[in-house]
Amino acid sequence: MALAITGINTGVIRHGNQFQALALILKHPHNQTSLFLMPALVLRDLYICCEHRLHLQRLGNAKTKAAFQQKQQAATQALHNNIPVLNREMLLQATPRQHVETLTPRDTRADSVTLALRLQDGQTCDVIVEDAQIALLINAVTHALNNAGMHALSLRLSSLLDFLPLYDAEIKASGELEYDNYQHPAWKLTLFTHSLALVYHYTDSSGQQRACGTVIKTRVRGEMKAAQAIAKRLLAFSPRLKALEKTACRITVTTLASGAGHLPREHCLKALHQLWQKTRPVHAE
Repeated sequence: MALAITGINTGVIRHGNQFQALALILKHPHNQTSLFLMPALVLRDLYICCEHRLHLQRLGNAKTKAAFQQKQQAATQALHNNIPVLNREMLLQATPRQHVETLTPRDTRADSVTLALRLQDGQTCDVIVEDAQIALLINAVTHALNNAGMHALSLRLSSLLDFLPLYDAEIKASGELEYDNYQHPAWKLTLFTHSLALVYHYTDSSGQQRACGTVIKTRVRGEMKAAQAIAKRLLAFSPRLKALEKTACRITVTTLASGAGHLPREHCLKALHQLWQKTRPVHAE
């Protein structure tokens, strides 16, 4: 049976200055509690799920937004009145059953989502998160990270919520692509509606024209200003693109497709190559 949430508390487990896990204790009806330990990758998926739910709320009209805001205020107050205890002893006594290996949203409803938490011991625990509770949940997680001196991790997590990288590539002068690909579960791909190709044109230290490219899924189309902002944040995420963080780049973006589906690899890489051909400087030929 899925567990409802009546209270939230958070903490951070670290080894020296290294983040190990977020400790999330949830209070349920009848004063029951559950403690979960979430590593960074699971925490990122929690953020992605929550951000998508809030994105759906932002799509409503003025009347539905006002009603949601009232519901959110009431839910926040109720959670504040039922904060469960979280102390060092509880963390020291944690067992494999508290360690979360994966997080998957399911049973999505108009005002809530059920998160399936697969634990290290092989069991799965379902937790119902109401949309009105999400703001406080994220605030509690962010507060715990910042209090533990993990501000950089908090910023990194919050900068990766509106896109999914699919492919990164170095585009050789011959047009050959040397690429990496990123695997994502199907549920995550369905949260994003547009597939974009992006090419970064730059001049290397010897004066030669170079290019790198990437294909992502996001919620904005290529011609929107937000796509350029995502393009800049991608530089900090991708190992292949990170070398360009301090390099002046001309960024070109195009929309490959819209919809929840996933484009075949060949389609993505061909489109990336075509964008590079279309937008590279004439003297680079």
